[in-house]
Amino acid sequence: MALVIKSWSVKSNPVAGEPYIKVIARESGFWSFVFSLLGIDATTTMQVSSTRIEFEQGSLSGFIRRLTPFAHISSTFYGRHKPWKTALGFFGFCTAIGGAIGNGWAFLLFLLVGIIGGGLYYFLNRELMIGFNEDSGTSALITFKRSVIEGQEIDEAQLQKIISVIENLIKSQGIDVGHIDIGGAPTSARAAKAAPTTFKEIIQGPTAVAPVAKPVAAQPSTCPKCSTAITADDLFCGSCGYKLK
Repeated sequence: MALVIKSWSVKSNPVAGEPYIKVIARESGFWSFVFSLLGIDATTTMQVSSTRIEFEQGSLSGFIRRLTPFAHISSTFYGRHKPWKTALGFFGFCTAIGGAIGNGWAFLLFLLVGIIGGGLYYFLNRELMIGFNEDSGTSALITFKRSVIEGQEIDEAQLQKIISVIENLIKSQGIDVGHIDIGGAPTSARAAKAAPTTFKEIIQGPTAVAPVAKPVAAQPSTCPKCSTAITADDLFCGSCGYKLK
């Protein structure tokens, strides 16, 4: 089933602690939107860090989180689906009903309903998808369509930018993909967040995860007398014999 985007962001050069890509989507439908306003809707989240891609499906019933290091990703993909057959079928059905009635005004009315209804269906149900394949053959993807209520949409050009950022991170090529800083979120901050997985998170808010600090390389030491490189375990300098401890 296609989801709708609640919030999303893509950055080619994020600040420390921020992901390169983060997409939060919910199930489509009015009641799902109402639950999102209450902060209890089920959501699907895709997040890309500097080392892996994370997929999570969460709700109050629990969550499933998939963490895939770049080394185990074989390919990425994106695509689209246009429901023109269904829209055309609806238009044909309406015109057939109008023609069967035989009344000129009724035919025009059903013709208008077919044009408007088919057009709206096509406009609202165009689907895009983005995902990746693992070495094991497993695929993970998000399929989504236009979000009318939140006003969020990712088009094909933006999907291509997302893929370029992921591919650059996977291959560690250091290619300049340009300055990318795109995204969007609804005016309600609560509606833009991922689903809580416990009642405690509803009351206190989600638990913040501190960013992992990069290890600091130890600075090489030198002999205070002759400046020869030494280690912390050396008792004497191997070059001049100076006593270190």
